Amino acid sequence: MRVRVLLAALLLAGTVGLTRAQDKPLERADLDKRVVSSVYEAALIGTDIFNKGDHGGCYRLYEGTLLGVVPLLDHRPRLQATAKTRLERARKMKIADAAFELRAALDEIQNEIAPPKDAPKKALWDRLGGEAAVKAVVHDFVLVAIDDPKVNFTRGKKIDAAALPALEKSLVELISQTTGGPLKYTGKDMKAAHKGMGITDAEFDALAADLVTVLKKYNVPKAETDELLKIVGSTRADIVEKATGKAPEKLSIKPLWDRLGGEPAVKAVVHDFVATAAADKKVNFTRNGKFKLDEKGVAHLEKTLVELISQTTGGPLKYSGKSMKESHKGMGITDAEFNALAADLVDTLKKYKVPQTEIDELVKIVDSTRPDIVEKN
Repeated sequence: MRVRVLLAALLLAGTVGLTRAQDKPLERADLDKRVVSSVYEAALIGTDIFNKGDHGGCYRLYEGTLLGVVPLLDHRPRLQATAKTRLERARKMKIADAAFELRAALDEIQNEIAPPKDAPKKALWDRLGGEAAVKAVVHDFVLVAIDDPKVNFTRGKKIDAAALPALEKSLVELISQTTGGPLKYTGKDMKAAHKGMGITDAEFDALAADLVTVLKKYNVPKAETDELLKIVGSTRADIVEKATGKAPEKLSIKPLWDRLGGEPAVKAVVHDFVATAAADKKVNFTRNGKFKLDEKGVAHLEKTLVELISQTTGGPLKYSGKSMKESHKGMGITDAEFNALAADLVDTLKKYKVPQTEIDELVKIVDSTRPDIVEKN
């Protein structure tokens, strides 16, 4: 614990600048810059400490930083009061929850004083807190859902406690894969996993409500909550089974994979898309000749692209390649090159007369990979 307190002290020493008696008081703008620098460094170090399992160390670092920073916010009374409230609230919480509470206070200080301008948006996985945070949320979510009669989690059967760890692991993987994380989902597709369960819209809604409750418990911001719920909502059609009678038009929409024409159509599009992109100088497909592909290499690339499109559009094929971040690491791909690649994809889709609605939907999925592919200078 002394190490965490020392870290906080060092951060604060940089904030106040160790001013001497004869020094002039810092201007508010300069003071704000140092406060932001301090809370940013604390958040960065604290996240690493938390993800390594030292929740208490993370909490003490955040607490020490805030105790030093709060007196420097007298020119921002609302922000100062909010930080004090969170400090008091955190002292009554479990240590991991308390760390989340104080991290929220640090983020509020940074975002109010220095809101990001044109900053590249992190993947949702990272904004949710990464693997450690998602595991904690999933664990509590499963327990809440099991106890919720509106969800009917066990479908009238007894709960198999031994199966819960595997379920939680699959959910963490699924969230990772759909939010830009590094973990690959190894379970069944949503339709196969829930076939025959007779899950209703009301039960799906109750499950989503339980997720919101747990996300609020962990102080997940509304923007990230809404973004995750949108992803969850996209699985409704594969999870909810309608009784006899006409299903609502909204839920009768086929998965994007089927609307693109399935495997034969996607293979044809991918083949032409790769050829087009390889010839496009704006894309720099081979990275100035560093990543040349022979015939077998092109065939393998096309196969993994088809799998990736299948997995992200509701198709039956599972992606067998590396994560986006890992497979593009060190390539130095720019936003302009990413945009050129997307434009080549749009041109190829139009060549195959894919409707604009499906084009827009696929391009949105492609764009969600941007943070993992583009490397900023």
